[in-house]
Amino acid sequence: MKLTDKKPSVMGFNNDAYLQYLILRYILNSDDPKWESLRWTNTEEISAETWIALHNTAKNDVENQGGTLTAYEFVNNELVIHEKINSNAWPTNWMWVIES
Repeated sequence: MKLTDKKPSVMGFNNDAYLQYLILRYILNSDDPKWESLRWTNTEEISAETWIALHNTAKNDVENQGGTLTAYEFVNNELVIHEKINSNAWPTNWMWVIES
């Protein structure tokens, strides 16, 4: 029997899809009381601070399982890689990639 290397799985999200992923994974399908109050909140009413906290939770989860969660954006026709969010505002023009 021949063993082969496991190929990583990759998921890419635009901003809207990534926000939906965070909602499904951490708000609607979680027993964490920290997110329970957000179940009935309109997505436009969720603060940037909360989105960043959800993202940091997702990043921790992915990295604890041996994967990576990275963001990309185009700036002046150059692809810029972001390892973390360095502001208090939600970056609306980034693409998110989860590799596990």
